[in-house]
Amino acid sequence: MNVDLKYLGKSSVLGAAQGLLVKFSPNLARPKTFFDAELRDAIRFREAVSALHDVVVGDLRFKKKDKTAYEAWKKAEAEREAKLRADMFDQAKKQELAKLAKEPIPPNLESDFRKMHRIYWDARVRWANELARNDPEMFRHLVPCDPVVTVAPDVVFFECFSKDESSYGCLSVDRDSFVGSQEAGLGTTNVDYSLALYEHFQTLRSYRKTRLSVDPTGFDVKVEGLPDYREEKIDLPPSWLRGFGQIQAATCLPSRRVDLPVEVVYSILAYLKRHREKTGPRSIRFVLTPGKAPKIILDPWGIEIESKGPVYDGGLELGSSSGGGGPYRSAPRRTVSPTEEIKVWGRRRLFSLARVLPLAERIEVRLLGSGLPSVWIAHMGDMRLVLALSGWTTNDWTSGVGLDLLAGTRVPDVRTMGLVDQFLQKEQRADLSTIASATGLSDENLVPALHRLAKQGQLIFDHADQVYRYRQVMPDVLGEALLGPEHPELVEGRKIPQMPTGVVISRNEMLPQARRLVAAKVVGTSCEAIFDADLVIKKAKCTCSFFHKSGLRAGPCRHLLALRIVVEGRTAPEPAAPAAPPEPPKAASRWSSGEPFSMPKPIVEELRKVAARKNTTVSRIIEEAWDLGMPRIQAARSWTSALSLADGPMAKLLSTRSVADTVEERLALAPDVVAELGRIANRFRADRAAVLCLAWLLARKSL
Repeated sequence: MNVDLKYLGKSSVLGAAQGLLVKFSPNLARPKTFFDAELRDAIRFREAVSALHDVVVGDLRFKKKDKTAYEAWKKAEAEREAKLRADMFDQAKKQELAKLAKEPIPPNLESDFRKMHRIYWDARVRWANELARNDPEMFRHLVPCDPVVTVAPDVVFFECFSKDESSYGCLSVDRDSFVGSQEAGLGTTNVDYSLALYEHFQTLRSYRKTRLSVDPTGFDVKVEGLPDYREEKIDLPPSWLRGFGQIQAATCLPSRRVDLPVEVVYSILAYLKRHREKTGPRSIRFVLTPGKAPKIILDPWGIEIESKGPVYDGGLELGSSSGGGGPYRSAPRRTVSPTEEIKVWGRRRLFSLARVLPLAERIEVRLLGSGLPSVWIAHMGDMRLVLALSGWTTNDWTSGVGLDLLAGTRVPDVRTMGLVDQFLQKEQRADLSTIASATGLSDENLVPALHRLAKQGQLIFDHADQVYRYRQVMPDVLGEALLGPEHPELVEGRKIPQMPTGVVISRNEMLPQARRLVAAKVVGTSCEAIFDADLVIKKAKCTCSFFHKSGLRAGPCRHLLALRIVVEGRTAPEPAAPAAPPEPPKAASRWSSGEPFSMPKPIVEELRKVAARKNTTVSRIIEEAWDLGMPRIQAARSWTSALSLADGPMAKLLSTRSVADTVEERLALAPDVVAELGRIANRFRADRAAVLCLAWLLARKSL
């Protein structure tokens, strides 16, 4: 996405001993936004905005070790040795040069010159690149996009997103914290930011009056041609935009609230500062027991930090309603559940909070779940610093469906999103109940719309006031062309329940703590899941390759998504009655007309006997065997180790990855089985028929 930036002058800190002016230059390419007022607490603002700077330049991606100093030392040693050699052989060198002077010009002089010329220019390019990385004037190499400032009726807040696409920072300053009269123009704009401005922030002192100004001068005069006027065009990568939208939406999702005293966070940072882990896991474990203070464990050392602050009350926070909910919906508080653990990775990003800890009153943590984003809020009186972290230091969490699933599986329609967007644009702020009553929408339709608008950068959720605020982070709406299409698992998961026999539930029973266990066959794939009262998948298993690869860390697979959609229906589906054995098809099946597989004759004869005994088809027997044997085959590291799982002489028929002495058998298999079969066969470089035969050998005792 190309973003136009137009600035008149640079942001700076101006003034003398009697007072300072923190002057921000806004983006003139956006609607007019300005603000001017005196800060009541300059020190608190200085430390908070400095912490925001750490988020802006944060980049914890892996980098090669910097050997610049070592290479410089090696070069100096080489030069010293070369000088010694030159002094020792100076006389011999002069004699050699005297001889060369009498000889003709070498024929390869020009080629040698070009070679040395290329060495010189390569070194010059490397020097230029190093200068660009370290020169403060080239700050665009560090900050993909300038921070965003929003002037609202009751608050002014600054937002930024890190270069490594894993951290989001928001500094909120209440309008009541400013002294005297205020001049303000509501809106959102980018502000010019540089390393020099960060250095100027450090000069703020409590004994000098400090004014905060988002300068409106450039909006009122013709700026083209002025010496300080400049334009920039920056190209933001799609992954940066998608990550920003996802983490914005994450701050709006239902979460578990944990209140921590400041000393707990200080203990975490102090221990991480003094110790560097050499092995995994590198996580912070929250041990949450309703009615007890939370306990934090630092892995891999097993260091326990017990909070002396408020107790954990359990359940999801979904908003300011009396029901106990979060920003999305209100629901009765759930039955007290037993102890649960939530793991958070990428913990060294928390060092961005270090500067505000001496000024913070308490730290509020919002946990979405293990491997999902977390939100850390430092409360500093009339200021709040929000640090939202992705589940991992890398931004690969944006490729999963976990966040989309937490907001529900409904697809928001354009009309609903338009109504919500127009209402918030007019009112600037509103809570969930106000939006629902004003638009006449139910929570079920409102939740996906709010989630989608947050992903598009149109709104932000304020945890302090429990309200949604309208804020258009980019000049244009972040549509599907920029954010990318929805995850394929989510798209396919919505289609499956529309099939006549897409989801066939075989088990549906209630468990303690209002949980529900559901098992089903989803387009021929066996899966089961445990849902809590909010229909969040707590535990699950599926025989598909997507689940085998990542479990629930990247979000549920299409089969679990389809199962959740069915369970989410108005009435809980009853377990399906045992179906009558199907008659052998004469020519075709409900999946396909069949595909020929060349299989060993003894195995085919055995399959036909079992099918005749059960009054079914060989295809159905193979599918049942696949459900049982496929997980064991997937867990094997090689084809040899997979074959070692099967006993008996028939396993020797498959030892060459291909099948000999075969009989052609036409099998009508489910599409999912065919797809998984192809992936496993490609992985082991084996024939598909051989993989099917191995699955039968592993499962035949159970059939």
